[in-house]
Amino acid sequence: MADKNINKDSNSAEEQLFSKLELSYKKSKADVWSELEGMMGEAPTVAEAIIAPKKVKSISWISYSIAASIILFLTFGLFARLYTKTVEVGAGELSSHTLPDGSIVHLNAVSGIHYNPYWWRFNREVGLEGEAFFEVEKGERFTVISKLGSTQVLGTKFNIYARGNAYEVFCESGKVQVSDSQLAKVILLPGEFAEIKADKVVKSTEVVQSSTILAWRRGQFMYNTTPFAKVFSDLERQYDVKIQMEDQSIATENYTGIFERPERLEDALQIICLGFDLTFERKTDGSYLIKKK
Repeated sequence: MADKNINKDSNSAEEQLFSKLELSYKKSKADVWSELEGMMGEAPTVAEAIIAPKKVKSISWISYSIAASIILFLTFGLFARLYTKTVEVGAGELSSHTLPDGSIVHLNAVSGIHYNPYWWRFNREVGLEGEAFFEVEKGERFTVISKLGSTQVLGTKFNIYARGNAYEVFCESGKVQVSDSQLAKVILLPGEFAEIKADKVVKSTEVVQSSTILAWRRGQFMYNTTPFAKVFSDLERQYDVKIQMEDQSIATENYTGIFERPERLEDALQIICLGFDLTFERKTDGSYLIKKK
């Protein structure tokens, strides 16, 4: 399982720095800001400086102290807002990641997310590239942003597929709002499905089986009249290998079937090619070529 933090947030110096923040995601925003302000120290007021002996000449120091506190406060706030954590999953891998509020993201192979952990209390927002299943804790608005669209919820479970020009959302529980780049919106209830086509969000009128959408979480391949182009693309991600088709007409043919994910790619290819007059061969560079018999 891969949990790659591009920003190296495990750095001990940063851990010591932000351990002082103690940003509790169960506290109010006011409490969080109070904790942040507390880090700036308790600079004496001008009145205290006048009353206290031998502090007449320290008024300039007080001004500098207050100014420094303000600068430090703004610096921490800006850093918390911009600091980004990135989690990536490689080919052939699955991984689960817990967000600051306890929400869980299950990532499929060749997928990644990024978010601002120290600003999470103020904005629950995740960037996604690839495919992921989200289990969102109840709370304020939770947003997932991808290249083609965005999805907003309060507390629910849903799956997002965001690869290339494809953007698909399936709602397993709760309520989900899906928006396209033109800000057109649709609302999904449990069992409903939407996708973005030609930059427009479209809600499916057909019944969608969650078992098909979420097969990847159970370690299965499940397809219903799915083009071979997508089937072999899935295998490429799951087995970290390149698969080509000798005849491009194969790409548009449809495959229907269900099988457990084998350890060996060759076993998966045999299952898929069986009954479709297809065969495969392994090339010297390690890639595979799908051919008609």
